[in-house]
Amino acid sequence: MPGQQDATPPEVPFWRGLTFRQAAVTLAVVLLLGMLVGLLELFLDWRGMRADVERDLRETLTLVEGSASEALYQLHPELGRQLVDGLFASASMRRAELRDDFGRVLAERVREPAATALAEDWSWLFADVTRMRLTLDYGFAGADAEPVGALEVELSAAVLTQRFLAQAGRDALLGLARALVISVLVALLFYLMITRPLVRLVGAIAAVDPARPGGWAPPRLPHHRGDEFGLLRARLGELFAASQRGLDQRDRAQLELTALTQELEARVRRRTREIEQQRDALERAFGELDAAHQELGKANRMMVESIQYARRIQTAMLPDKGALGDGVREIQVCWEPLHLVGGDWFWLERLDDARYLILIADCTGHGVPGAFITLVLASAMTDILRDHASADPATILRAIDAVVRTRLRQDHPEAESDDGLEAAAVIWEPARAELSFAGAGIPLLCMDPAGRVETIRGARAHLGYRSLPAPEEIPVHRIAVAPGARFYLLTDGISDHMGGQPRRLLGRRRLAGWLERHAGLGLAEQLAAVERLLEDYRGDEPRRDDMTLIGFQPR
Repeated sequence: MPGQQDATPPEVPFWRGLTFRQAAVTLAVVLLLGMLVGLLELFLDWRGMRADVERDLRETLTLVEGSASEALYQLHPELGRQLVDGLFASASMRRAELRDDFGRVLAERVREPAATALAEDWSWLFADVTRMRLTLDYGFAGADAEPVGALEVELSAAVLTQRFLAQAGRDALLGLARALVISVLVALLFYLMITRPLVRLVGAIAAVDPARPGGWAPPRLPHHRGDEFGLLRARLGELFAASQRGLDQRDRAQLELTALTQELEARVRRRTREIEQQRDALERAFGELDAAHQELGKANRMMVESIQYARRIQTAMLPDKGALGDGVREIQVCWEPLHLVGGDWFWLERLDDARYLILIADCTGHGVPGAFITLVLASAMTDILRDHASADPATILRAIDAVVRTRLRQDHPEAESDDGLEAAAVIWEPARAELSFAGAGIPLLCMDPAGRVETIRGARAHLGYRSLPAPEEIPVHRIAVAPGARFYLLTDGISDHMGGQPRRLLGRRRLAGWLERHAGLGLAEQLAAVERLLEDYRGDEPRRDDMTLIGFQPR
């Protein structure tokens, strides 16, 4: 039977209790709302004070306009000084100047009112409304008024700012006091209505003995008989009573289980004897299975050896890097099937003394199926280049499309297979310093001598597929080659590496940017660094496709 629970329920520290957290949240919300409202009031007060300053300054100038005009007309310095001194009755007045229409100063006074450093720093709040100039006219009855000078006044922005900041401080203190009072009232109201009955319920539940839930003593909740707390109190009583009934049923079931266990033990002994007999039969079956595994291992080794031999055949059908002779300054190739054999293939051939061909293909699938398509393509290249030795790259790609359809019998709608490839061809003509490019789904990356990389996209076309029409037109791009330029052909196994954080495809744009940043490397070092880049970018993600990258620098 379960042991008795400690009669004293655990206590929750005050700072982690509902009352403290509720009061803290209420205070934070009220302070935040008070701050927002205070900022709005502060902004409105600032705008109102600016408007009042402008209005008062304008009214003051209007009030003294007649006296100032009289003083200027009579050129009476004493009257002008009295007028200026009268303006300095305002504590915020900084400068007043009465000047006649010839630019001579009749009366002037300047004062630097005392202000705090904080007010000086924030004086820009009123700096644009502190200056005003009034043009003064004077005329006799029945005659037109003539200009006699001007009155210029300037208020102290620092004094105005200090007055504004003092008012803002008083408002802030009142707002803080208001927020604290509201927080206390709201927290007290919530405590009386919600937190206190909830804490009583929690305490009563914590005091329940798990071994005797039927002995639960419900707490007194005055004024909550008809609300949710009263309903919860009643339902908890029903729940604990049902739990007690369940425990009683468990005890009875335990007795029945003991009797059943004894019966089962007898059955187990009988069943053990049967299992021992079956084990002997299984051992004989495992012996036969082990022999079958050995046969499967032998067959698997033969299959691996066959595929390894197929790799040697496929590798032997690839051209040597020196096939172009002195037609290019340097050429480097990265050819890595996903498995021992793959569906990526390339070809290098010197067509004549003036033209050099570089071709790359990405056939359907990878592994053995893809390798078979490359064999079809390799066996057809001799005939294609013999019949189209002087053709442009697009003609060679269309010829590949026709040959693959014919040799795989995919030139009829009823054909079962539907395989094909993407390909790109480049013809380099040193005499013209020109490179011709045509692609069906494969791009050409061009790096100029300054290290900038431009991507020339291939046509949106596929070659050889039964379900797709033959490409009607494949554009040929003719590129003038500057000394030191480099070119790169690649299958999507290079750019479709998955990796990075967040995980995404590497992409041709990111690869082109990497080539630009490492343009100073030699071609061999570049391709070796690209392989390391792909491994680092991929991380633990497995490769998904064959990959081929050809980089070359024309002579």
